[in-house]
Amino acid sequence: MNLEEELKRLQNQLAFVDSLTKRRARRSEDTLELVLMKLGPLKVKMYQEVGHQVPHVHIDYGRQSHMASYSISDGKRLVGTLHPKYDRVVIDWIAANRSNLLEAWQTLRSGGDPVVLIGELSVT
Repeated sequence: MNLEEELKRLQNQLAFVDSLTKRRARRSEDTLELVLMKLGPLKVKMYQEVGHQVPHVHIDYGRQSHMASYSISDGKRLVGTLHPKYDRVVIDWIAANRSNLLEAWQTLRSGGDPVVLIGELSVT
């Protein structure tokens, strides 16, 4: 295994560990926050969100939270101020992982634990 492949494997493992440890109170409710993947300075996250019907992921940039949200279904940016140069990275990653992301979304919405699905996500 070359160094680049090894680094991607380690990145996947770290994202998996992060996803197991994030739980925070948001808007006075206990909400599960999953860090799905780290793509350079970007963190791709998914939350348990009541009332959100469109399957989507949130993007953090560095220490800045909620810089953008992207639809899982088509990869389009829904909202946000993330620099457009990162759009292709996020869109390509969503496309490569769409079925697992949709399954994680449905599992999270139904109150299940999607953590086992995170191990299936890949770095593109």
